[in-house]
Amino acid sequence: MPDVSHPQVVTYTADLSICSQICRLAVQEHNLADAEDVAVDIEYAMDNYEPWFARLQPTMTVPVMCYDDQVIGDSKDILYFLAERHADRGLYPQAARAEIDEFIEAFYARFMFIGIFTFGHLLQRSEGLKRFILHAKTDVTLAKLRTLAEDPETGDVARKKLAQMEHRDFSQLSDPGLLGKADAEVTGLVQMLEERLQDGRSWVCGEAYTLADIVATALLARVHFIQEEALFTPAVSAYWQRLQARPSFAAANVCATWESTEMSQQFEAFVPPADG
Repeated sequence: MPDVSHPQVVTYTADLSICSQICRLAVQEHNLADAEDVAVDIEYAMDNYEPWFARLQPTMTVPVMCYDDQVIGDSKDILYFLAERHADRGLYPQAARAEIDEFIEAFYARFMFIGIFTFGHLLQRSEGLKRFILHAKTDVTLAKLRTLAEDPETGDVARKKLAQMEHRDFSQLSDPGLLGKADAEVTGLVQMLEERLQDGRSWVCGEAYTLADIVATALLARVHFIQEEALFTPAVSAYWQRLQARPSFAAANVCATWESTEMSQQFEAFVPPADG
C-alpha cells in the first residue's frame, strides 16, 4: 500500500510550457520536494510524439503527473488533485473556493488566446522561430504521428491528431487581427488581477496564497517571458515581486525571457532544408 505521507511522484513537463509551469509550481507549493521531473521537449525535438510518451499520455500533451499508481494528464486536474490530497497545505480553503475557481476558470477559458499571445509576439521577434514553424514543425510532427498511427496502442489517437495537423496553418499566428484579440484577452486577465489587488490584499483571493496564485504566477511569468510588462499596473507589479520571492518560484523554473533561453538559440540557428 502506498505511503500517503511520502508519495512517489514523477512529473513530465516542458520548460517553457505554461501548463507545465503550473504543474511544477503546484508540486513545489504542496511541498513534494522528492518529486522527480522529467523534461519533455515539445517545441524543437517534439518528444511528446515519441512512442514512449504517447503510451503514457495518449493526448501527447504536457504536463503529466504520475502520483503513486495514478496518472493525471491535465494541469488543472493536477492542481485540484494535489489540493485534495494535501489539504493540510491550505491552498484551497473552503471559504475562498468560489473566488479561487472563478479566477482559474477565467484563465483556462482564455488558454487558446494565451498561446496565440505567446507565439504571435515571438514570431514578430524571432526569425529563427518563424523559419522552424513554417518549414519544419508541421513536417516533423506529421512524420512522428504517422509512425504512431501504425502502432496498435497509439494508432487511434494518432490518426485523429494527424487529421487535425494536416489542416493546421501556423502562419495564422502572425495575423494582426488574431494577435489583437489575444492581446485583449490576456490584458483582461491582468486587469482581473488588478481589480482584486487594488484593495490592498496580498494575494489573489485575500491574505492567503492559494491555487489561484499558482495560476496567476504562470500568467504573469508568460507576460514577462515575452517582455510585455507594460501590461502590469503598480498593484500587479508589486504582486509579481511577491510571487518571485516565494521559494517555489525559483524551484519551479518559471521565470525567463525568450532571448535568455537555450531554446531560442536553437531556433535562431535553425536552417530549413534546401527543398523546404
